[in-house]
Formats: sequence, structure tokens, C-alpha cells
Amino acid sequence: MAVIKADAYGHGLETVCEAIHKQVDAFAVATIAEGIQCRRVQADKPVVVLSELWRQDQLQCFDQYRMHAVVYNQQQVKWLTEYQGNPISVWIKFDSGMNRLGFDADEVPAIYKKFQNLPAIKNIRLMSHLSNADVIGDDFTNRQLDVFNRVADKIKCEKSLANSAGVMCWPATHFSWIRPGLMLYGATTCKPQGDKIPKFDLKPVMQLQARLIAVKTIGAGQPVGYGGIFRTRRISKIAMVGLGYGDGYPRLEDCRACVLIANQRAPIIGRVSMDMITVDVTELDDIQVGAQVTLWGHGLSIEEVAQWAGTIPYELLCKVTTRIPRLSVNKKDA
Repeated sequence: MAVIKADAYGHGLETVCEAIHKQVDAFAVATIAEGIQCRRVQADKPVVVLSELWRQDQLQCFDQYRMHAVVYNQQQVKWLTEYQGNPISVWIKFDSGMNRLGFDADEVPAIYKKFQNLPAIKNIRLMSHLSNADVIGDDFTNRQLDVFNRVADKIKCEKSLANSAGVMCWPATHFSWIRPGLMLYGATTCKPQGDKIPKFDLKPVMQLQARLIAVKTIGAGQPVGYGGIFRTRRISKIAMVGLGYGDGYPRLEDCRACVLIANQRAPIIGRVSMDMITVDVTELDDIQVGAQVTLWGHGLSIEEVAQWAGTIPYELLCKVTTRIPRLSVNKKDA
């Protein structure tokens, strides 16, 4: 079940849906609007709406667009009991320890039995969500798995627990369905615990790139950018990248932060502006206006950029704004 919510994590929902729909068994989205968008691109694969069902008349959308509803509270059970339309496929979501959406584990058998007798429901599946699976060997994930197994043993239906981290790091969480999200786009938040170092063969789908719009030389002791928080220590050649926080790049202040120009790292200096980033290219040869700059992608991982920004790859990918054109490249042409 490919997770393509949040505009496919910033990659373009329709683009991703068209590219992979023949390789996956279902799609997962967060909202009804995303589900409708997915359904307009592909007509055959199941579309599971993970978190939006807060009004009874929304059930008609699930029927009209043949989407699966995730049910996680008693109000939704009441709506389904009263629903008179065509039968809808549902996923019962229960809380295995994350304390977010979901029924209490002890409620599930009775809800499942009730759903079996409702004419409004045609397929019933079971799911929960992992909270700490990106920490290799984390004991809390084992506890969640124990809770899930305790419930799953009582229910004879298809089941799903593994998110991206579960897929990569926790084989025991692989039930009928797996739900890869971030890993589809070539990124991970998996972290080692102790000496256990994860190794994954993931390739970044997104390359965030821009161009140099100016190159100049300034003297030693000169301030750069807003607030003058950075001052040159020598005569320096600096360059301006035509991209900034207005495009979704984080307004970071980390001495390790850099960009990639001609496969060489150029440190970011001064504050990131709305439309520009200043980099030090003193040590780089033959840098010209128009040169291509990689903010993250091949050679500069989004995981590293996320560390500089004190965030996670999910947020960086989702925050790339519509001002940045998305140029799709077929794998065979890359």
C-alpha cells in the first residue's frame, strides 16, 4: 500500500500515482480530497483514506469514489450503523500504544463482530500504527507488536502494521499489507541503537536544485546577509543561489550546512533569505553564474540536511513550495 499523502510527500501525487500504480496493490492518502485526486489518475487500485471521516455524509464520497474508510472512533461506528448506501470497505484502526487515533485494543473484537453484521460494510481489515520503529531495536516497538498480535490472533481478516521503518527494520511487523511511505521516495529516519547500523539501498527520488544567480569577491571582515551574523575571515568569493525559504528550504544556522556545486561542497554563509542562499565558493574553481546547485539529492542526502535543520526528511520534502517547478525524469533517462 503506497502512501502518497501530502502530495506524495511533496513529489506530486498524480505524478507518483501514474508512475507506480502498476507496481503496487493499493494507495493510502490522508484526506478524501487526496483520495479523489488519486482515483482520477487511476481507476483500479484500492484507495485507503487514513484519517478523514469526521462527518456522516462523507460516507457517500467513499461509496462514489470506491475508497476504503479507516474507522477509529465510536461516532464513526454509529454513522456506519445508520448508513443506507452501497457497502463500503473499512479498516478498523486500533491504538497499539501510540495514543493517537484508534480504538482501545479490547474494543476491537466486538467492533469487528458488529461490522460483520452491518449491510453497510463489505470488507473489514485491521490496522495500527508504529510510533518508534525508526529506532532500531527499540523495546517500545516490540511492545506495540505484542499488543497487535494479541488483537490480531482474535480477528480473522487482513491486517497492516508496518510503516516505512517497520518495512525496513522490523520483519515481524509485516502482515497482510505493508505501508511504505518515506522510503518510497528514497529517504529514511531509521537510526541505529548501539552498534546496530542500518544499511539500506535507497535512492533519492527528489533532487532539489537551483542556479547561481550572482558571483562576487568581497574583502576580509565583511558581513554577509541579514543581521551580519557571518563575517568573512579572508578575501572571499561568494555566490548567491536563487532559492530560499520561500521555496521551502529551511532557514537553518548550522556551520556544517552546505550545497553541492559541480560535485563539490560549498558552505552556506549568513542567513538563508526568502529567495536566496549565499555560499562560499572561494575554494571552488571556475564557478560561473548559471551553474547548477544541488540543495539535496544525489551526493547530498536529505537526511543530512534535515540534521542541520533540526528536523526530519518528511518535513523538508513536504515543505517544498509550488514556486519550484517539478520536472519528472524517467528512470531510464536519469
